Amino acid sequence: MKLGLHSVRAWSAFSSLGVAWLVCGCTGSIGNVGDQDGLGSARDPVVCKETPGPVLAPLHRLSRTEYERGLRQLVGDSLVDGAADQLRTLPSDEAEGEGDFSRMDHRLSSEHVGAHYRVADRIATQLSQDADATVAAFGDCARANPDEACLRSALPGFLRRAFHRDPTDDEIQNVIDEASSFSAGERIHAAVFLTLMAPDFLYRFENRGEEVSPEVVELTGFELASRLAAHFWSGPPDDALLDAAASGALDSEEGFREQVDRMVAHPRTEATVIGFFDEWFHLHRPPFGTSPRLEVLRDGTDMTGLSEAMRSEVHELLRFHLDQGDGFREALTSRYSFAQDPRLATIYGVEPWDGTSSPPMLPEGERSGILTRAGMLYTEDGSTNPFRRGAFLRRSILCDAVAPPPADLPPDALQRPPTEAGASSRDQFAAKIVEEPCASCHAQFTSLGYIMEAYDGLGRYRTEERLVTVEGNDEGTAAVDASAVAAIEGRDEPAVSGPVALSQAIADSPKANACFASRYVRFTYRREIVGEDQCVADRIARELEGGQSMREALRSVALDESFRLRRLEP
Repeated sequence: MKLGLHSVRAWSAFSSLGVAWLVCGCTGSIGNVGDQDGLGSARDPVVCKETPGPVLAPLHRLSRTEYERGLRQLVGDSLVDGAADQLRTLPSDEAEGEGDFSRMDHRLSSEHVGAHYRVADRIATQLSQDADATVAAFGDCARANPDEACLRSALPGFLRRAFHRDPTDDEIQNVIDEASSFSAGERIHAAVFLTLMAPDFLYRFENRGEEVSPEVVELTGFELASRLAAHFWSGPPDDALLDAAASGALDSEEGFREQVDRMVAHPRTEATVIGFFDEWFHLHRPPFGTSPRLEVLRDGTDMTGLSEAMRSEVHELLRFHLDQGDGFREALTSRYSFAQDPRLATIYGVEPWDGTSSPPMLPEGERSGILTRAGMLYTEDGSTNPFRRGAFLRRSILCDAVAPPPADLPPDALQRPPTEAGASSRDQFAAKIVEEPCASCHAQFTSLGYIMEAYDGLGRYRTEERLVTVEGNDEGTAAVDASAVAAIEGRDEPAVSGPVALSQAIADSPKANACFASRYVRFTYRREIVGEDQCVADRIARELEGGQSMREALRSVALDESFRLRRLEP
């Protein structure tokens, strides 16, 4: 059954709303985390108060992940799985720029509206035709006669689970009035459809709280429950969190901390944190492809699923150090191998990890920490690009600003140099940037990439590079020079010899913790850092420098007073 135009009229009545710069040439300078946002734009100075002020109350469209998890919690997995075709029409959330996260995507297009409509109609149809699902959602009365009395008794609980708060009398009456205009056999469909298309299901509002000063409100218990769940779980609040909101427990410091501690320990939080690192470290890259070059470089290794095994190993490293109560520095310098796939273990030169016992140690001097893992290093065809590697470290790990190239580059400026016998990748790439405007710009980040040339495009440690052309021709080998002045602090420093020393130097720099903090605040607040957001990030960075664990740093964002306050539009 399709509700068609009648359902659109009902929804309108119910709703309160309508719905490669990496090869040559650029200008700019290495920035400091405290002065730049890592994207090339200077920020105005922010005077940090002892207690940061509230930020502007946002209107958050649920991310795709939050939307699907909200559906599953409301109607169950089987009905959502049955709407898989409709869900696939929902646009994916996308990170717009370097340092952004997909949950920062607040676009609303006709494709979103259409997908929400199709999903709501499909789920409503399935639920209304499934007696057990109908009873589970609306009670026994809905099986035989879903009249007004039945809806009035069932809707408060159903809408509470959907809206993550107690519905108002008007909201309940709106659904009853609209659903009652349909035949008895269509009322459940109408009530479910109306709920799934309601703004309070599709968006997260934070504007109903008590005014504590002009234009500033404190989040209600239910708003705070939704915010906590979005922050830690990327999904809806569970019954325990909603009950804490309803009872007033979240309004007390003790009750709030109790829920925060419970949520931090929950497996959903770990999954969210791993997702944060996944995006920050750009781990979602295409798998190994098929190419003449890779066919030679793989030396007979079966590449099926290997890139996923590499990514999983990075996840296990992060889980281990989070569970150990370690800081970000330990993750940057860890020598533990978490390679369970024998092919990856062979690349590392260790025995496969069994997943439970103490993980083996990587060969000393060859690699340590996240930055040296194959999941961070591999490329689709096995080639390496020191400019890409260096720019990634400078911008994503150190949060320094590097401007894009000028628009008047020659046509071949961004092309990879051809492989030549006797010339390493470092030599080939260095020859492209001898002259200006390339030389001064690339001086900002290429040295970091040169140091990472100690690994090939499969993540294998090397002291000699195997030279293979794009056509798959083997041109012999060349010595690898993995020493360079890293200039981590933006000034001349002693040369760094190899990636292990580079990882240690980055870990020793306050920039590493500052970048971690700023990226996580951006991830938490779902926007570029503005105003006093920077104060929160600075505080977290100082605490990390003082020995705070990553897990405690993630927890401390929610405990900041600004987390519970919002500023309204004047």
